[in-house]
Amino acid sequence: MPAARAIGIFTLSNRFPHTETWSDPITMPRFAILPLIAAACLLAGAARASAQVTDCTPHSYPQRTDQSLAVDPFDDRIVYVGVEGEGYFKTTDDGATWMRIVDGIRAFEKRGGGLCYSEFFDTVIDPRNPEHVCMAMAGSPGTLDVIQAAYQGVYCSDDGGLHWEQRVGDGMNTAIYALALDPTDSQVIYAGSNANPASYTGADPNQLFNTVGIVHKSTDGGLTWTELPTGFVRGTRVTGLRIDPADPQTIYASTFGLLSGGGNNYLETQYGVLKSTDGGATWASMKTGLGSELRHQAIFRLDLSPRNPSRLIVSVADTSYFLSANGAATFARPAAPTSQAGIMQFDPADATGLRVVGLSQSGTQIVESLDGGNSWRTVGTLPAETRSNGDPSRPTGVRPSDIALSHQNPRVMYLSGSHGSVYRTSDGGATWRKVLSGADLPQ
Repeated sequence: MPAARAIGIFTLSNRFPHTETWSDPITMPRFAILPLIAAACLLAGAARASAQVTDCTPHSYPQRTDQSLAVDPFDDRIVYVGVEGEGYFKTTDDGATWMRIVDGIRAFEKRGGGLCYSEFFDTVIDPRNPEHVCMAMAGSPGTLDVIQAAYQGVYCSDDGGLHWEQRVGDGMNTAIYALALDPTDSQVIYAGSNANPASYTGADPNQLFNTVGIVHKSTDGGLTWTELPTGFVRGTRVTGLRIDPADPQTIYASTFGLLSGGGNNYLETQYGVLKSTDGGATWASMKTGLGSELRHQAIFRLDLSPRNPSRLIVSVADTSYFLSANGAATFARPAAPTSQAGIMQFDPADATGLRVVGLSQSGTQIVESLDGGNSWRTVGTLPAETRSNGDPSRPTGVRPSDIALSHQNPRVMYLSGSHGSVYRTSDGGATWRKVLSGADLPQ
């Protein structure tokens, strides 16, 4: 993208105007605090400016990777990850070397030179054509005609990330947190956003950018979009999207609702998991068994077993998790859950569809479940700098954010976290090798 003339200046030092706080900062979800890539515009009327300059200041843990880590389903040597502020990266050799692949990804100009990218929240790879990759970027809610929101949204590539195209419709909320591709028709894409007003200083606090729902659908690869009638309550956002591979008309969207103002200020209306069985035409709120407390209905993450798609695992706001064995009709909490909330994934290569790998509740070990998440056993130790969630008092502490498993070899896994970090294991988690660091990103 050619450099544009900078006609406005803003700072990232006030990126989180909702000032939401959490009783347990170790398990605080990244999406629970709306990132503000376009904060405090100093030029009156600069919302439609053609370029902005930013200090690109991180919040808390720098260079976050969120849930952007993804492994090629046909070749586990190929891995993608986005790094907040820095851009998007790819390896084709197990992490020995990396490429910065940002051609077509829009970014702000960084004070002092360079570019500043919004957060990369999710990555999906087409299961039929791994060269087709889409990723989600989010900052302030808004539309394409507002500079604070114009550079984020959905980006897709048809050549393995060498070139990207922004695919967001006119009038569509560009703050996208989750994506899903129809496994039988890659032109069908679902994108999850939120129902919040814009978060930059001076924005209208009463203007929302969703009208009937918090999930959009495209049937032409992202060229045009339809906002689906999920229903929404202000402050509700999508945290995960999954499609049943055996029945692509069935879609699951995990949701989380939080009022601004700090504390555990959950919305009185929580949707839990939204489910559609007709390709998004209608939706139902599924939360039977999640419990009556709002923190048990506010879901941080969702995963669906690809080999046993009636099974789901959802991580909730009190740091525990719930399981469903019947397509979200009912949920139940295991008697003695031991895996750390959020960072868990069903093994895509496990024929039973019951193996789950995740981080231990102590934040020190890699654990696995062979019964769908009901019981766990230790299989390895986490890299030293990631233990106890990175410990924010340590400048080099890395906060883990995602885990991704090989589709060919269950012993090959990748772990990502803050400071632009990616780790790889080829022995099931017994030992790890750091393959990407924010201090040494490729140019």
